[in-house]
Amino acid sequence: MGINMVNINDCIASIAQNGELNQTPKYSVTKAAKLLGLSAHTLRYYDSLNLFPFLQRDQNEKRLFSDADLQWAKLIECLRNANMSIKDVQHYVKLCLRGDETLDERLTIINQQEKILIDTITQLNEQLALLKFKKQYYKATHQTINN
Repeated sequence: MGINMVNINDCIASIAQNGELNQTPKYSVTKAAKLLGLSAHTLRYYDSLNLFPFLQRDQNEKRLFSDADLQWAKLIECLRNANMSIKDVQHYVKLCLRGDETLDERLTIINQQEKILIDTITQLNEQLALLKFKKQYYKATHQTINN
């Protein structure tokens, strides 16, 4: 069975909250990086790894990002911030490009990443609770000593 690549409209439907994103390439790497809060280097690196399958270039081969590409970049960054490895993000992107036949596998991946984030949030909340306890302890001790 050959790989049946999907078009950008299918991908947009899966990343856009309202199902509509402008596909007109209009942002330079520098502008896209600023809009995303990422470095231009990071965007170029992600592109070198083929993580932007629909990214277009101008006549001088400079990358041009559309609103759809920016949303795609946000998804990639979300996965990276959820501690997904670059290799796994590449795999995820390849699955997306294969279309609906990979929905189950992508759902499994997203469920795994969600669990990782929930576990991380739980750990961070426990650490925060300990810090708050210590802060309160030090404040109370400081008041006792100074009174």
